[in-house]
Amino acid sequence: MRCLVGLDDTDSRLGQCTTHLGFRAIPALLSEGCTFRRYPRLVRLNPNIPFKTRGNAAVCLDFESERPDAAFETVESLLRELSDVENGANSGAVFVTGDPEARLFRPIYERALSGVVSPRWVSRVLKSNAVRSSTLGNGMGIVGAAASLGFSEEDDHTYELVAYRRPENCGTPRVVDPERVMRAERALFPYVFNSYDYGAGRSLIAPHGPDPVFAGVRAASPSIAMKAFGMLSYEEKLAGHMVYLSNQCTDAHLSNPLRMPLSAYSAGWLSGSVRSVGDGDGGHVYISLDADGREVPCAVYGPAGDLVRMSRQLAPGDRLIVFGGVRRGTHAHPAIVNVEKFEVLSVAEKVQYENPACPVCTRRMKSEGRGKGFQCHGCGARSRSVRKKATIIRRNIEPGVYLPSPGAQRHLTKPLVRYGRERRVAYPLVEGWIVSESVRALRVPAKSPR
Repeated sequence: MRCLVGLDDTDSRLGQCTTHLGFRAIPALLSEGCTFRRYPRLVRLNPNIPFKTRGNAAVCLDFESERPDAAFETVESLLRELSDVENGANSGAVFVTGDPEARLFRPIYERALSGVVSPRWVSRVLKSNAVRSSTLGNGMGIVGAAASLGFSEEDDHTYELVAYRRPENCGTPRVVDPERVMRAERALFPYVFNSYDYGAGRSLIAPHGPDPVFAGVRAASPSIAMKAFGMLSYEEKLAGHMVYLSNQCTDAHLSNPLRMPLSAYSAGWLSGSVRSVGDGDGGHVYISLDADGREVPCAVYGPAGDLVRMSRQLAPGDRLIVFGGVRRGTHAHPAIVNVEKFEVLSVAEKVQYENPACPVCTRRMKSEGRGKGFQCHGCGARSRSVRKKATIIRRNIEPGVYLPSPGAQRHLTKPLVRYGRERRVAYPLVEGWIVSESVRALRVPAKSPR
């Protein structure tokens, strides 16, 4: 029988990780005779939620079992063991047998991608449909756990190989040779992405917190992710690795238009023309956008790097589609769109006017005042017939999509290299997609769905 388990919010600022729970759960399920024919899914949700976990990631395990109740109890036991409730984790788990109902879980997923979802509402939906669930802490993780079941292999997706640390190494610095990271991405480009920020000259694959994740390599396929990871250099003894199918790098959260008036913490897009562009403190750039007659404030923040530089090239009259999330308004400041990327649809002409050349001596004339013509201070010639010369200034921006530097991109941000390379059919399981100290290499089932 097909079984699905959704998991979320097991981590805190001090440790643990929901993907690590998935990594620990699969060997336990295998030992009970469960069969995996599909990759586990790493599902990123709305990154603008203020009470999110670090990366706002949920996990879905998809397997077959003749004893689903026993399998669910095994996962539930690990949930209690590996959730850092004492330090703020609010874990949730959802258990389903058979194919997940699209009408039930898809709307939760779509809402959780771009808006704020009430855990009470999700709990009522699950209860009214007799869906088994479990919560710890205040139970907020029930939202992500249910939402993870609404993400489909038929959606655009990528793959990430996540490597995990042994417990004794958690909290110590991760050491991965950045030169090897850069070489691996260059060798496997364009099928490996967001591993290295060439502008900043630093590796992006390793986090910095005390969680058990050692590194993660994102790629277009499982085999390429494994190949890239095999090209890295590190000395630490690892607990193992696992390949996830994910909605990362797909822009899944930016597919809907933002509603007016702006709703706090929502994500999406809006189109309009630039009214003004100005610099602010901290290297930030503020854009005033005219969207159907409404003035919408937008902000591009200093750490965005490349996006900040390109936003300074914008000028009044440029037409844009702005993508991002809404920062909640206060009494002192209105709601504002935090820009994650923008697409320039058209560039306005920027014209510079110069005083005319003297018809007698060719020196530059000066204006005598409105309607009084021009005078040459070299030879004294005057003229009311000459006009200022209009020159079209070449702009340093053109129509196209502009993103932040790789190191400033969200987990969900779709890198330019993926445009036109969307993937909506899952790859079959490959040998070694999971390796751990309890499962050295999982044998692939004879028949794997595509």
